[in-house]
Amino acid sequence: MSTFNFASMAAQLGQEQGISFENKVLSWNTAADVQDVVDALNKQTTVHYLNLDGNTLGVEAAKAIGEGLKRHPEFRKALWKNMFTGRLISEIPEALKHLGAALIVAGAKLTVLDLSDNALGPNGMRGLEELLRSPVCYSLQELLLCNCGLGPEGGSMLSRALIDLHANANKAGFPLQLRVFIGSRNRLEDAGATEMATAFQTLKTFEEIVLEQNSIYIEGVEALAESFKHNPHLRVLNMNDNTLKSEGAEKIAEALPFLPLLREMSFGDCLIKTNGAYHFGEALERGNERLEVIDLGFNEINSDGGLVLVNAMGNKPKLRILNLDGNSFGEEGSEKIISEMSKLPTAAALQPFQHQEEEDLE
Repeated sequence: MSTFNFASMAAQLGQEQGISFENKVLSWNTAADVQDVVDALNKQTTVHYLNLDGNTLGVEAAKAIGEGLKRHPEFRKALWKNMFTGRLISEIPEALKHLGAALIVAGAKLTVLDLSDNALGPNGMRGLEELLRSPVCYSLQELLLCNCGLGPEGGSMLSRALIDLHANANKAGFPLQLRVFIGSRNRLEDAGATEMATAFQTLKTFEEIVLEQNSIYIEGVEALAESFKHNPHLRVLNMNDNTLKSEGAEKIAEALPFLPLLREMSFGDCLIKTNGAYHFGEALERGNERLEVIDLGFNEINSDGGLVLVNAMGNKPKLRILNLDGNSFGEEGSEKIISEMSKLPTAAALQPFQHQEEEDLE
């Protein structure tokens, strides 16, 4: 969910009606187990969202909930994170197929699909393929798949589904406007990241892309950096805890001039080192004036690299957070960086240095 839409989201939620069984910690196996959910779906005339987060859903129970969902063409937010704990690998795709088929029958128009914290993997993706290609998702704005264990194969399946969805929506006269993709902790690796980059480059509509902790190295970074150039409305870009190194930082830096609306960039714990800081500093000095949050912590950057980054902040009047903690500035280098930052109107943005390593001059 985009960091920058709190006001509009709050207003929208205020107008929405829905059903929530969030964190009831219920084990739903049979149709009888979910009678309360079905009754609520049958009783309530308007159901914009259904929140099943924190329960565990079996196949028969999912089928019963699906029967209730068929009554609701106005349905638009599937808040279905963390709902398969303890389930067999064979149950997950079948349960998802029942839910997806119900939404297709209902003629629902999803805006949010949240399946985070479910162990989907490629197997689970098979339960989503029909839904993701269907008219139900022509209206999709936010796709949240954090910590789903997709792996390279699941990432490839997702990419193909999104590319097909884009084509289907265009053909139907409803151009896809998918804005947010949260895909952290999915073990995409280079192969999966490269496939997802193809989807990003095809859709061109993203405002927020989050890919933290996906074991992505230079091959995947290069493909992603190229795809970012084709998404000029990007506001939030987060690739924390992947292995960019300086070569990857250079590729991302080359994409930054194509992202004039960027407000948050997070590349912490990416091993960009001092040369990577030079690449970022050079690019940031020339543009991206709307940046508010920059996270380059824990990157083994020495004080020279830190100073280059601080010197690139002079044209960032909206800067609220600059995180350079956990680098290799040393005590003297840290003092220099703090001193340089203090000369800027946005000096307060620099986060405290709590985990500095000794300087290792490169």
